[in-house]
Amino acid sequence: MRLAVALVIAAVLGIGAESGTARPVSANDDAHTSARTPNVSTSPLPAAGRRIPGARALRACAAAGPYWPTMTLALSGTAAWVACKEQSRLVRIGLARGRRTAAVRLGGPVIAVAVGFGSVWALDSSSTLYRLSARTARVTRRVQVGALTAYNVWIGGGSVWVADDRGARVLRVSPRTHRVVARIAVGNGPADMVFARGRAWVMNHRDNSLFRIDLASNRATRLATVGDADGAAERLAILGGSLWVTGRGLPLLQVDPDTGTTDRSIEIDATGIDVVAAAGALWIPVRSAAVDPSGFPTMTAVRRVTTAGTVTTAATAQGRVDVHGLAAGGGRVWLADNTDGFLYRIPT
Repeated sequence: MRLAVALVIAAVLGIGAESGTARPVSANDDAHTSARTPNVSTSPLPAAGRRIPGARALRACAAAGPYWPTMTLALSGTAAWVACKEQSRLVRIGLARGRRTAAVRLGGPVIAVAVGFGSVWALDSSSTLYRLSARTARVTRRVQVGALTAYNVWIGGGSVWVADDRGARVLRVSPRTHRVVARIAVGNGPADMVFARGRAWVMNHRDNSLFRIDLASNRATRLATVGDADGAAERLAILGGSLWVTGRGLPLLQVDPDTGTTDRSIEIDATGIDVVAAAGALWIPVRSAAVDPSGFPTMTAVRRVTTAGTVTTAATAQGRVDVHGLAAGGGRVWLADNTDGFLYRIPT
């Protein structure tokens, strides 16, 4: 079952894909699956951009493609940067007026974006990491990181980090020298990272292993297996001194950052597509039990969960809304739907 994940990841990044055809997907496959329409209602639906009542919607880019990424959104002050995979470009959107203020074409399908060190960092499917000026939107540096399969990008611990999915490693890049300074072996399928107090944690979606990295020595320690064999632990956040994990086939799990022990399981009446901490709570777009086995990032609602375990619904989707990016800034939560090409600001 887990073997299918490598095939789907390769398709996401354009490696060995044939004619963009969809592959069968099991409950243990990666969340980046083909864009075959999930099983949703056939009743008349609101127009795109109006499918989350109460949310502000801004036009971005409809460029998820037949296989989609999960980190297409990053915030920088009053602007949002969106990775438009199928268009091989980044767009910058002013959040105050909702207007596109820049568009930058890169050298390949852009699968992830992050912001840090006064710059925007974009990753393409050929393992090239781009550094752009957040002000001018111009590329200032290109770095070939040499990943077997580049996946996502994060900022933390004074570095830029890239997931090497097939290599079962995370790559640490110096923003000063623009070189890979460490290639750190972790579990099978690094999917998400968080950082705090000189340490980093890596969640691996194929074997559900949780690793902790000492940022001073780059030494990785396997802490635990999170969840069970029928689920896929994919997304990670840190809040209130705990790690919070969600993914396909899983409730929300509160995990001890020192031991990896699961301290609590919180039912969110669905499974989580992603999770972000903002305004003192966790924000989790969720999918239905019917959609969960397919791995589609098609949400039914956004749950707000406090560290005390109180669960409320912050927003509900009316019609298809796909989650390709989730970010928080200034106490606000933004969601990118690269299928229909909209950013949504979720009411907080």
